[in-house]
Amino acid sequence: MAAQTEHDIAVIGNGLMGSSITRALARSGWTVTAYDPDTARARSLARELPGVVAEADLELAVASARLILTCAPSYEAVLQSLERVKDWSGKTLLNTGTSSTEEAERAGSWAAEKGVPYLDAAILCFPQDIGTERGYVLFSGCSDAWAKHEELLAALGLAMRFVSDQVQAASAVDLTIVGGVYVAALAAYVDAVAYAHGQGVTDTVLDEATDKVLAALKNGAREAVAAIGSGDFTTDQATLSVFVHGSETCVDGMRSAGFSANVLEAAVRNLKSAEAAGLGQSSFYALA
Repeated sequence: MAAQTEHDIAVIGNGLMGSSITRALARSGWTVTAYDPDTARARSLARELPGVVAEADLELAVASARLILTCAPSYEAVLQSLERVKDWSGKTLLNTGTSSTEEAERAGSWAAEKGVPYLDAAILCFPQDIGTERGYVLFSGCSDAWAKHEELLAALGLAMRFVSDQVQAASAVDLTIVGGVYVAALAAYVDAVAYAHGQGVTDTVLDEATDKVLAALKNGAREAVAAIGSGDFTTDQATLSVFVHGSETCVDGMRSAGFSANVLEAAVRNLKSAEAAGLGQSSFYALA
């Protein structure tokens, strides 16, 4: 099935993130085919942006470009829909949805069976950040495909990086930093701030205290990377047992005021398990 026009890239999936990606690419001068099962989304982008053409047929959308970028929540659904595409010659496939490392590996294997160079991406920013200095996108997979499309993909943000030829690497960072750190930390913070407001603490005081603690957390994160990498969990500062006692006190205080403190309580369980294993006099990082 031949395409009428050769575009630089086809963006498959025009939701909030897919639309931001399309806008950033078009504003950088690249020609884009927009496809979405909800055809109104693609048509809206085409009306808004010179260089964007809406395509209602998935096979024609794939045929129209050399780089096929998918942006959808489910890798399984993406690959299932792409099964109907028969001709992948001259194409590169790039998935940008959030995935597990196993899903990224399966997608890489699927592409290999089709003979398609494959890249996997982890978007570690919000839609509004795409195309700006805050646009932080990590890529992994086929290094030759990265070299071929790096200039185009630079439109997504100044902080984009190719991190590994191991296809699951970008996903691993996403799960670690966004899921394991950002989501858990922000959930704990929201609970804590609600508690602090209930105790009459002002926004000004909270903002100042937050800045100080986040600076300490940044230093702690660097120490954690070094300690876990070396396996050295000695400390002359606060031991793991000190954190157990202090954190239990925090949980008790928040719960007595009617707050769940579920994220903090889970952290305390982990700390107590490490203490029970004989690591109480080690550093916090012995949790590893």
